[in-house]
This record gives sequence, structure tokens and C-alpha cells, in this order.
Amino acid sequence: MKKSQYLFPLIFLIILIQNVSGQVFHNLNFQELCEDSKTGICFWDVSWGGTGAISSAIVDKQKCLRIKGEKEGSVGFSEQVVIIDNTWETSIIKISSLIKSDGVSGKGAGLNIGLYDDADQLIANKDMGGVYSLDWVTGINDWKHYTISIVAPQETVKIKIGAILYGKGSAYFKDYQVSVTPILNRQPSKLAREYIAAACDTIKMHSLFRDSLDIAKLKDVALSIANDAQTYQDCHLAVNYLLESIRVFGDNHSFFMNAIEIANWESEGSQVSKIEFPTFDIIDRFGYILVPAFHGGNESQILDFADSLQRGIEFLTDANIAGWIVDLRQNTGGNMAPMVAGLGPLFDSERLGALIDVNGHPDSWYYKNGQYYWDRDTGFSVSKHVKLTTQLPIAVLTSAQTGSSGEAVLVSFIGNSKTKIFGQPTWGLTTGNGNFRLKDSSEIFLASTIYSDRNGKTYHGRIYPDFIIEDNASSPNDAVIEAAMKWILEWKD
Repeated sequence: MKKSQYLFPLIFLIILIQNVSGQVFHNLNFQELCEDSKTGICFWDVSWGGTGAISSAIVDKQKCLRIKGEKEGSVGFSEQVVIIDNTWETSIIKISSLIKSDGVSGKGAGLNIGLYDDADQLIANKDMGGVYSLDWVTGINDWKHYTISIVAPQETVKIKIGAILYGKGSAYFKDYQVSVTPILNRQPSKLAREYIAAACDTIKMHSLFRDSLDIAKLKDVALSIANDAQTYQDCHLAVNYLLESIRVFGDNHSFFMNAIEIANWESEGSQVSKIEFPTFDIIDRFGYILVPAFHGGNESQILDFADSLQRGIEFLTDANIAGWIVDLRQNTGGNMAPMVAGLGPLFDSERLGALIDVNGHPDSWYYKNGQYYWDRDTGFSVSKHVKLTTQLPIAVLTSAQTGSSGEAVLVSFIGNSKTKIFGQPTWGLTTGNGNFRLKDSSEIFLASTIYSDRNGKTYHGRIYPDFIIEDNASSPNDAVIEAAMKWILEWKD
């Protein structure tokens, strides 16, 4: 009897792997060519990319998949889609491939897995590493083996596996492999139990969606995923599963960063998220400020970014402008500190907004005389602050890309006198991510607070502008900027 208890999971595992990787996924070695395929490779389709971006190639006397990008903003994405038509148990899907790169610049090349439910809604997605991954393949490299894994829950009915290139150059893929490992009857180690318990305690205590979660059930699954983990890294997939499980309740903001990614985020000159600085212009008689996202935590870069905004404001003020246009349309978020500190001279209130936690306690952010700070954090000061003697009308521009900390910057302007918002509704990531450190210095960035403006209004999704303007990309004129300039000229006390 004791043997039979272990026989069923083993047989089930073998059958499931054969069914999914052997009978459902096809042409993983890219040997079969088909004229009716957009890539020329049987079973591999083009999900993104222009004509000729994805094709078959022969490298080192072997057939492989090639993705070619003409510029750093190019995206080439080839996928194979499978439908699960039998009973699916929660499993770990691992894909791997040999990748070779030739002059790749931009984000880089890598692998991708997407999971979908029966309503064709995305359950989870995994690419090369994480939010601030160092694993994207760039430059010139010979063949190297890469692997990514994801947990596919019971509701998975569609799996997409892919190869992708974000950028310029050529990337080659061969020896693509897929494995599926059910998590039935796995016993967690002591290390796994302690690490997962800490993650679950954090979610139970701080998540905005904690009342909707069956944290005990999630914990059991996470422990099975972690299995007999011997290192903290062996537990990271389980922590990612916990955060992905909250998405169905409306959390589209939480994420996990391992210790290497944290170190990269805090370093100057991240290999992945290059810091772009604000730009300034005088359009007719108006001072235009483009505020990009700031994805980083390096103190020196934070100060440089904030200082550059203040210097730009000073330059535009000296130009005798008629009003301000602050463009947040490309601001996907990141770190709000340098943005708010740099824009500080444009605010007419010291208190600008607050984050409200699950217990209703606020933590407000402020700007005064060059200093950006919080109720529970002293913040920092810019090198040389600018003080405006005249308050001019301010038009703030938004789009569906304005998200997360970009929305926090927008909230800082709400309630400001002589200020209006133009464009499209924002992304809707109006939750603050508290960062909670685990034993190995990895961190859970958990949606644990909601935004509130200086007047006490809270935001639970997209923020709508005062003037909704359609921005036609094919038009030679920027309709949003034109509407903003017209309002500034017509503004009266």
C-alpha cells in the first residue's frame, strides 16, 4: 500500500508532461517549415513584428528561429499557443532555449510564457526575470542556455510560449524545451515553511485585498511550489505565485524583486532601466515640461533628476512664459520622489497628498522650500530650490500610460489653484506599493495603500481629466497641447 501511494503522482506526472510538452506543443526545434505560417516555421506565429521580423535561419548548421529588429524601439514576438482540453492541476511550467545574439541593443531578447483562463483573460505572465531583470540578452553573445518558470493554476486553459526581441539587432533561438511539473504531494523544507510564512504574514497584514483572500489555502499551494527548497531563491517562484493570485481581486500593482534586482534598482546606471531625464521647451509662449518615468532608487540619480526639473523651471520662468504645460502622458511611474521634489515650485500647498493604509491611517507627502518629505520620513532636499514669485496657470497632460507614481504626481496637482488636467483618463494604478523585505533581502512590493489628494478625496482607479481630449497620433498637431494652450490664454481669475 505504501508503494501505491507514491505510484499515482509519478504516473500522473509522466502522463501530464507527455500530454503537454510532447503532444500539445509542436516543432520546438524549429525544424518543420510551413509556407502558410507567417514566420515560415510550423506552429510558430507572429504576435508582434513587421514583415520579415521573424523567420527561419540556419546558424552553425542548425535550423533556428530568428528575430530581427531594425531599431531600439522595435518589438518582434513569436508565440505558440496551446489549449488545455483535459483536467489541469496546478503545475510549474518551465521553458528553456539556447539564445544567441548579434548586435542586440535596447531591452534585449528573451523568453515568455503567458497563461489565460476560459474567458481568455490573462492569469499570469513571465518573461526574462522580473521588473528590473538583468537577464535580457543584449550585445554579441554565443549560444547560451536560458530558463524561466511560472506557476499555472487550475483555471489555466490556454498557454502561450514565446520568443521575443525588444530592440535592434538579431536574436536566434534553438533547442526550445517545455516541461510541466504538478505540485501534488510535495513536502516543503523548514526553510521553505519559514520563508513562505513570512511572505503570507505580510500579505495578510498589509494587502488592500486581504479580506478577499483565503490566505491559508494560498499558503498551502505556495508551500507545495517551494517544495524542499534548500535556498531562499528556491522559494521565489512561490512568492510570485502568491502575488499573482491577488490579481483576480483587483491587485494589478504588486510585484516581487529579488535581491539582485533590488541592488540593480539602487545602483547608478541600471543595465535595464536607463534613467531618462526631463526635457523642456518653449512652445509659443508656454513653458513645456516633459516628465518621464523614473524607475530607480539610486540617491544620486534621484537628486540629479529633481535638480534638473528645478533648473528647467528656472530657465522657463526667465523666458517670461504665459503658463505651464506639464506632460505626464508617457509617465508610467516608478519612484515619485524625484518627480514631486523637482516639480515642487509649481505647487501652492505644502501638503500634496497621502497614502491611506488598510487601517485608514494616512501618511502624507509634502514639498516646502526645496524639501520633499513625508509624515514618517524626512525625505531629501534639492541642491538649490527655485521659488516662483508669480503663479501662472498650469495644464497637466495625462494619458492611459500615466500610471502608478505618475498618477501620484498628478494627485499632487489636484487642488492646486490655476491648474487643470487635459487628455485621457489615467492607467488606474492608484495604489501605493509598500516594500517589505524578506530574509534574503528580496522585497515584496505590495499594494497596501490608496491615493488621497490634499483635500481628502481618495482614488480607486483611473483618474479622469478636467478636459478629455482625443489625441490623434496621425495628426501633425498635438490636440492635447493645443487645448491646454487655449485654456491658459483664456484663463481668468
